[in-house]
Amino acid sequence: MINCFCFVLISVLKTALSADDYYVAAVVEMPSTFVNVMKGEKRGPPIQEYIKLINSIDTELDIIVFPEAILDDGGPTPVPAPSTDYLLCNSTSSKYKDYLKELSCAALNKKVTVVVNVLELVNCKNPPPDEHCTRHNEKLQSVVHNTDVVFDQNGQVVARYRKWNLAGEDTLSILRSPEVVTFETKNGDTFGIFTCFDILFGTPALNLSKNLHVKSIVYPTYWFSDLPYLTALSTQQMWAQENNVTLLSAGGNSYNTGTGGSGIFLGEKGALVQMIIPSSGNAKMLLQKVPRSPSSDGVIVNNIDPDEVIDSLAAEMDDFKLNIDPTVYEHTSVPLNLNKTTVIEEICHGESACCKFTINFTVNSELMNLGKNTYTYHIAVFNGVRKFPGVRDVGVESCGIIACLNYSSTSCGQRFPKYSNVTWPITFNSIKVVGSFTNVVHKIQYPSSVLSSLRAISPLKTSWKKEVKVNMVERTHALVKPQSRILTFGIFGRDFSKDDAPHSYSSADLARFAGILLAIAMASFVKTF
Repeated sequence: MINCFCFVLISVLKTALSADDYYVAAVVEMPSTFVNVMKGEKRGPPIQEYIKLINSIDTELDIIVFPEAILDDGGPTPVPAPSTDYLLCNSTSSKYKDYLKELSCAALNKKVTVVVNVLELVNCKNPPPDEHCTRHNEKLQSVVHNTDVVFDQNGQVVARYRKWNLAGEDTLSILRSPEVVTFETKNGDTFGIFTCFDILFGTPALNLSKNLHVKSIVYPTYWFSDLPYLTALSTQQMWAQENNVTLLSAGGNSYNTGTGGSGIFLGEKGALVQMIIPSSGNAKMLLQKVPRSPSSDGVIVNNIDPDEVIDSLAAEMDDFKLNIDPTVYEHTSVPLNLNKTTVIEEICHGESACCKFTINFTVNSELMNLGKNTYTYHIAVFNGVRKFPGVRDVGVESCGIIACLNYSSTSCGQRFPKYSNVTWPITFNSIKVVGSFTNVVHKIQYPSSVLSSLRAISPLKTSWKKEVKVNMVERTHALVKPQSRILTFGIFGRDFSKDDAPHSYSSADLARFAGILLAIAMASFVKTF
């Protein structure tokens, strides 16, 4: 069993809002231990740790969110359909696992909405019409979903969401059509929900934010971070910022595989609170008053960390394993010329994918000559397909300044092994990255940045603009206040038209999925992009 003595971190929100203008939320980061990393076998905390944590809260709470793929207590279970007529807490049925009943009772006793991620078992003897009980034309006896379950303050299941964009979860299944799921808490706040890898796709994430205009999202995740663009906290911030919604993210953590990262992100204002457990140990919870409108003028978020704090956080992450984006070696890139103070470059990948960079910086020669490790930087552009090995291929359009160990592009997207032996002689006074993208419904762009602490740069130090020009959209991500300790700064774009299918099925299934996704995209995004 994992030693998971939980404690609460409380961050104070500076606000002029009244009690009617905010709800109280908690997000939990919980550790797991990989028993066999090569086989993906891991062990997480049992249900008692979940219940203990819920019961430990001694303040009024509206919602608590637990991570994806962490609960380790008895295997897959059926999950009842959302209903206000059935209470698992009182059930004597052997159909449902006891841990679901215990969670129902905990939600009821604390009068709080509880969001958990479980493996849902569905019997294929008499399957619901939306179940996909064949694979490669073979009839299955049962299927298992990666499912988020929402218990309301009365302990009843009020929502369940089956993950649509699976990430190498070969033994799991998806529905015949993707779900777009919302639910309400006791005070009438509406939340959308999706899981982990879903954040990179249009369905269902953008259906919620751009079509239904849901302003609060719960996000259980078990994210494998990689450089240069997709560390967990930077991904969460860029998605919340571009969509200007509040994102409540709860991360499963295993530092030796680079998973972890939780927080509450207030749209264009950035992180209200965020964390990564740097090494194996205790679960942590962030408890916070969250404004109902992320754009409220009454909310003051001071999320600019001084260099000393960034260094302290970064030093804790030495053993946190990061993956490398395999396309980094396919980028068109040039080293940043440190003999200048201002660099203006236009870099293209192929004939049409171009970005313009305007960079002003200063170099501290004394720090450069200390004999410690220093990062060099490449200006890089990529337009193509990124492979998540064994998972899925996705369309990517990116451009940015990325840190490298030396002047070779093969060293980009990597970190020096010991942070105490790194110095930062380069201070970026200003950066402007401008990219032009075709203005079509199947594309979206995000403001990407990563500091050495594996957090994103505060939006208070940047600007993110969009200008539509007939058939093109111009995106500008700019650093407007000086910043060193940068690992990445730029634009991360997605082209959903280049994605492969959401699962491995027959050719007939793939054709059907393509038709479903095209119909959803046209219906959901044509009015909002």
